[in-house]
Amino acid sequence: MCSPNSHKYFSLPAVDCDTQFGSMNVFGIHHGVLRMYGGFIFKQWKKRFLRLTAEGSLLVCHDALSPPHQAVLLQRNCEAIVEGKEILDLPKLPSGASKDSCFALILTQNKYLLLLADTPTDCRSTRFCCFIFYIIILE
Repeated sequence: MCSPNSHKYFSLPAVDCDTQFGSMNVFGIHHGVLRMYGGFIFKQWKKRFLRLTAEGSLLVCHDALSPPHQAVLLQRNCEAIVEGKEILDLPKLPSGASKDSCFALILTQNKYLLLLADTPTDCRSTRFCCFIFYIIILE
């Protein structure tokens, strides 16, 4: 079984447990708008509504009312969560954004999700929630 603090390519940073939870409710769901890097031909940062379910899935929607167009089962597909400053080939960020507001979910089959929050605080809050699910699922 993998240790949640190490990976064959990098180590996971320590996470501040006093982080604000943002939009987490009693059902354990965290949700909000982040930018996600992607696209078919022309890759760019696009705003997406993300929902982290109590079951450990990350659902990606075009907006809060849309059904998910992508689902990541963290227990099966997420190998690690990496801070933006640790990503070597980070694409150009939108104006005013910083590496401290970015993180990546490293998935199986050499895939990844690059996510960008509006502020470093929002980034830490979302990353913390993903990290908690990652630890719970691996134990």
